[in-house]
Amino acid sequence: MLLVFFILMALTAVSIYLFVTDYLTSVYGYGLLGTQSVSDAEAWFVGALPQLVQVAFGFMALERRNWLFGALAGAALMVDIGTDMAFRVGENPEGFIIYLTALMQSVVLFTLGSEFLLVASLENIIEYAPDVLEAMALSANRLVESFTRVADTFNEDDDDDISHPPAKRKQNRRGGP
Repeated sequence: MLLVFFILMALTAVSIYLFVTDYLTSVYGYGLLGTQSVSDAEAWFVGALPQLVQVAFGFMALERRNWLFGALAGAALMVDIGTDMAFRVGENPEGFIIYLTALMQSVVLFTLGSEFLLVASLENIIEYAPDVLEAMALSANRLVESFTRVADTFNEDDDDDISHPPAKRKQNRRGGP
């Protein structure tokens, strides 16, 4: 279980990186849409909306089995994919294949790999954390007990040395040691 827990933590770290990358592609993709903006900060706030809405409403749709929340999460997914594709394709589209590649990259890597993986791995970490902490505490307790037994063994050897004086060395016939 401990190995699975550490793998879930690694998956969370990967999903956080992909989440940030997905956010940045949404920000830069929004900037490439060519529409006027009120301020330079607008893209930084708007870029966060698709991901946050997907995570929040996607989780609520699964939790409450509500199709309206699912529809909102789906709409946010479409906006996220659109801005990601706008960034990935850029200003020089080279044909259909670049759009297909950008679509697959956005859906597979940056939707499943960031939002979905982040929610799934964090949910499992939260669920398994008490069991893992208990297992780690038991393992640490066993390790301390093992070291204590080894230390007691050394103490017993020291006690034996005190009760039995060292043997006298035989003297050589010539009078030397």
